[in-house]
Amino acid sequence: MKITHIKHSCFCVELEKAVLLFDYFDGPLPEFDSRKDLYVFSSHVHPDHFGFAVFERMDAYENVHYILSRDIHKKFNEKFFYKKGVSADTYEKILFVKANETYEIGNIKVETLLSTDIGVAYVVEAEDKCIYHAGDLNWWSWPGESREEAERRETQFKKQIAKIQGRHFDIAFHPLDSRQEENFYKGFDWFMRSTDTDMICPMHYWEDEAVIDKIKEMDCAKAYREKIKYVKELEVLPYGSL
Repeated sequence: MKITHIKHSCFCVELEKAVLLFDYFDGPLPEFDSRKDLYVFSSHVHPDHFGFAVFERMDAYENVHYILSRDIHKKFNEKFFYKKGVSADTYEKILFVKANETYEIGNIKVETLLSTDIGVAYVVEAEDKCIYHAGDLNWWSWPGESREEAERRETQFKKQIAKIQGRHFDIAFHPLDSRQEENFYKGFDWFMRSTDTDMICPMHYWEDEAVIDKIKEMDCAKAYREKIKYVKELEVLPYGSL
């Protein structure tokens, strides 16, 4: 695999025959073979995870599949897509997905989990690789919230992660958000303890990359700290590094 971090929670995963683009909303795209199958994933409608610009930059690619969370369609109907410059032919290529479903799309298999915020998380099987992109599925726990709300969020998160308990992932992309203060690591840590993940790239850290070193130094990360890979924006992990 070749991994490029574009911005925030947007990553591009290039395989031998396919390219997976997750949560693109802005920024330059890496160049890759236009003959490869391109799968464009959007986990939810928030503007730091989805933007109509993604449709403007796909003209060069011969075989594009769009996999968008259904909440995007709930906010933006078909006419709005056309208003934003999306052609009828392109709109026909969009698959709006819901949580806790499995889809066969082109040459890949896609499973979805229910986000603890909005939208879905993605489990993608492609070319003998298994890739996880959390979107905003995380153990969100915020300073000042009630005990009841915190417990509800914890239960929601653990229920979803239990569905992939013990699963092997070649690479995963998961939020690590310092705005949660002392609770910033909980979802990341629970995911790593619950799955067999070879390498994990933190995302959604709002340019506060210090939070990555912080979790690496924690005792809880002793078993997996070497699997945490910080990929800077526009940095590329080449083939053979994964």
